[in-house]
Amino acid sequence: MEMKAPGLKIRPRADGTTAYYWVASSVSRDAAGYPQKTVRLHGTGDEIAAICRRLTSELKEWLSRKGIGTRVQYDGTLRSIINLYRQTKESPYFSVKSNTRAMYDESLDLLERTVGARRLEKLNGLDFKRWYANLKEPAEDTEKQAIARADAAKNGIVLPPNPERPRRAYKAMQLLRIVIKFGVVIDIAECVRLATILENMEFSPPKSRKERITFEQTQAICEKAIARGWLSIALAQALEFELTLRQIDVIGRWEKIEGDNFGGIVDRGRQWRDGLLWSHLDENGILTKTTSKIDDVIAEHDTTAYPFLRKIIDMVPAGQRIGPMIKCESTGLPYRYRHFAERWREVATEAGVPANVWNRDSRAGGVTEGSDAGADIEHLRHHANHKNAATTQRYNRKTIEKTRAVAHLRIAKRNAGNGSDAGL
Repeated sequence: MEMKAPGLKIRPRADGTTAYYWVASSVSRDAAGYPQKTVRLHGTGDEIAAICRRLTSELKEWLSRKGIGTRVQYDGTLRSIINLYRQTKESPYFSVKSNTRAMYDESLDLLERTVGARRLEKLNGLDFKRWYANLKEPAEDTEKQAIARADAAKNGIVLPPNPERPRRAYKAMQLLRIVIKFGVVIDIAECVRLATILENMEFSPPKSRKERITFEQTQAICEKAIARGWLSIALAQALEFELTLRQIDVIGRWEKIEGDNFGGIVDRGRQWRDGLLWSHLDENGILTKTTSKIDDVIAEHDTTAYPFLRKIIDMVPAGQRIGPMIKCESTGLPYRYRHFAERWREVATEAGVPANVWNRDSRAGGVTEGSDAGADIEHLRHHANHKNAATTQRYNRKTIEKTRAVAHLRIAKRNAGNGSDAGL
């Protein structure tokens, strides 16, 4: 992979692969005090280049606040509006949580990479329709997929095409709306016109997910993870499924350090927060933790009520139950999201879990299992730490057990009234 991007460093590895990094000192000799000195990069060439541009832009904004260099200016392109949105201190970008900003960045990087060079005065609604359609198109085959497709074709087998990506396209257009509205706030005339156009446009939202993880899949994932020496992956999987906890409330998140007020676990310019600590689990097995999504909601669970979960918890020696519950065995630090996702996917695939089922579907799996077992919806709401039952229902996947149970109840009522279930 050959590319040019600000701050990019390419390092060959002993196993023949290549590692990509963004290095602040490669951008500016004045970056000595910048908290995020080196960032490991993943993705395609275009994706890595876009991330390098964003990180470089953030560094330059930091330098400009110290009186070094110049601030980002609007130059008529969408890219400059995106940069202003991400770097202006008063921007709503800084009023959302860091994990939300990370999701925003995925879509903003995508927009910058694909259409960032477009000039605002030349855009109209038809452009936005084309962007949505293009971003929704299926991904091209990876090298591994192309080989598998070619091998299958030799045997007369036609593998299905890659699926469309409506979620990707919809998120990008939502972020486009946000960025253009910010342009209105900072008095860019073209943004007023484009905001009016976007207000009169609709983009189809992605369908709700139907996938869920079952208890049998959870068992298989945990067994494979333990066999690989990744007890942390097994423990995270069991906690998410059994206690219906959000992934972020189990593994935590790494957020960029902003300002001088930080503490706890810090690594490479980022601070870890929101994950489970062993101190959240008392001597009686009661786990109590304030959730990250809603500050006034407290998750409280009796882990002794789940034998499978307790079996995995008990695999951790008492002397090691200090600090974060979920730590990477090779680094001793809490997982970065991507590293966790990669390891989880490895063992999930090995366990036979389909690629369209994600670790985040563990929560839906636990809620659905409870519903199938006849749990009261209000009890399930408390178990999943939802503010209202409507949210719980969205996590409750429909299953044949539910529809069959309804059928049995209906027929039983008919039989009780008529004495039989005879037809015409």
